[in-house]
Amino acid sequence: MPHREIVTVLLAIGSFVLSLYTLWLTQLRHGRLRMTQPTFICLKREGRVAMPKVFLRTLLFTTASKGRVVENMYMRLNAPVGTYLFDFWGHTDDAGKLTFGSGLFVGQQGVAFNHHFDPPRNPELFLFQDGEYRMEMYATTIGRKTPWKLLDVAFMLDSEQAAELYQIYSRELFLLWNSETRTYDVRAESPEKSSTRM
Repeated sequence: MPHREIVTVLLAIGSFVLSLYTLWLTQLRHGRLRMTQPTFICLKREGRVAMPKVFLRTLLFTTASKGRVVENMYMRLNAPVGTYLFDFWGHTDDAGKLTFGSGLFVGQQGVAFNHHFDPPRNPELFLFQDGEYRMEMYATTIGRKTPWKLLDVAFMLDSEQAAELYQIYSRELFLLWNSETRTYDVRAESPEKSSTRM
């Protein structure tokens, strides 16, 4: 086979392989579901039964252009006295409209929401106490059998912070990300005071 024909065949094969790779990269590959480090996490109680609640703002995104559809998100809170599941999930947009979770499409550009997590039942069994906590965030997506672990956060509550959150109904605890120490600083606030600062 002449040298020119060999080069032509090799170029054709290379073009075909590159086309297949591009097809896989842009149309077939879903990529990983990821979450940015939240700079703000809030622990509070609300409602008539003073239900414990956790909400945070973060960006969800995928590492590929095809994207993922999130079916559900949930949080596992490892507290000093046990592990609790917060699997009642909703999210709010910039307009403040609360939407119950499920069916959230996440693409490569990402979506930024406030994510709200409540325990599904027997909220009176959970109380914020002093000690070390670890918060794990998970998401289930269509087409994947196992959930994605998106976040693993450790923080401490002292006895005064835990007591305020228990005794003062309107008290909120803010976990503020410290970029220098790579940890969360805990600050107690009231809703009126926090709304003027955040």
